[in-house]
Amino acid sequence: MSITAFGIDLGTTNTVVVKSTSDGALDALPLGDGEDARRTHPSVIAFEPTYDRGRMELAMETGAKAISLAAAYPEDFRYVQSFKSHVASAAFAGTTIFGKRFDLAGIFGCFLRRSGIADAINAVDGPKRIVVGRPVVFYGDKPDEDLALSRYRDGFKAAGIEDFDFVLEPIGGAFSFFRTVRSNVTVLIADFGGGTSDFVVVRFRLTGSRVKTEVLSHAGIGVAGDTFDARIIENALVRHFGADSHYRENGKRLPVPRSYYSALARWHQMTLLRAPKFLRELEIIQRASEAPEQIARLIYAIDHNQGLAISRAVSGAKAELSDRDSADLTLDLGELQVRETITRADFESWIADDVARIAERVDETLIRSGLSDGAIDKVFLTGGTSFVPAINALFTDRFGTDKVSAGERFSSVAEGLSLVGHEDDIAYWATA
Repeated sequence: MSITAFGIDLGTTNTVVVKSTSDGALDALPLGDGEDARRTHPSVIAFEPTYDRGRMELAMETGAKAISLAAAYPEDFRYVQSFKSHVASAAFAGTTIFGKRFDLAGIFGCFLRRSGIADAINAVDGPKRIVVGRPVVFYGDKPDEDLALSRYRDGFKAAGIEDFDFVLEPIGGAFSFFRTVRSNVTVLIADFGGGTSDFVVVRFRLTGSRVKTEVLSHAGIGVAGDTFDARIIENALVRHFGADSHYRENGKRLPVPRSYYSALARWHQMTLLRAPKFLRELEIIQRASEAPEQIARLIYAIDHNQGLAISRAVSGAKAELSDRDSADLTLDLGELQVRETITRADFESWIADDVARIAERVDETLIRSGLSDGAIDKVFLTGGTSFVPAINALFTDRFGTDKVSAGERFSSVAEGLSLVGHEDDIAYWATA
């Protein structure tokens, strides 16, 4: 029976959807509209209030178009990025956008519809399977896996997609890899996203014309690209916003609460600080501050929705450090002009503890598999963060350059998820 399968890699930073047919054809779908359509579609959504006969409605854009509009008109658009980061958090019940309440499932549903994902799937009349990737470990301090999966289901249901299977994202990377396998091999797959880093050990065996696979172990950690961005913000930017300053209250000299700078470092949380309560608190602190101009910059960045500008500047500098020994971080926030030169050595010192934690998860994955390093024939890296030199070195130093290879940094997981959709026993790969 001919089946059309869709693999959906709904990443913290980017979303990729690959459509495949039973004859082996693979096609990464362009998502979005017209000239803004991209096969690698940023996982963002921007809301704009519109009015018809005095009645307010919300217009929505996703992907590159949402980014360009929110960057050009930050005060007119409510911009939501990294919503996947909150999916396992019971503390995040929802948010109010221009007076309308959204829970996370509602935001998921809006993204799936406006990006064109739902239309592409629902346009197929014949037999089809939808395979949705999920991290090994969800992001957050106390992630609730059951809550996360229920929010996924509700979000897809809101977009008219009710029948689908969950598969671990690195399993998708494994399937993408084994399309090129021509021998029996044992492979360590490392998938580095925006919010999580996931690892799986898979054994591939050739039996006639088919490839048999066996998952030996997997592990994950909520440390990835977004964490590295936060380290740059913490070490190179927050002092420009008064992070080390003090203010006086009732005769006491007090530090500005670190919670404001934690939100700045996890910049997608900045929108939560736009509530009048927090802005009033900051205005009180500014009046009593020893560095009022710096607190004014913080208020400006929050009130004028400048999280996107901060994120783009930081991500650009991080990417540049993958190819060069230093990079200039330039930030233009109206009255605030910041230019910092960051060396790769500094960056690697800032992320050293995070890289060590990632290395521990690699150790855990190997221990669970019961294999030594020497028993791993190949190491396959995927995801944008795998191009960070310190991450790449973690694997080349341990397993040798010959064994390490990289897939297309964004589409590998979605390709593999789509291929899983053609397996006879898809339940073997499904996780929930």
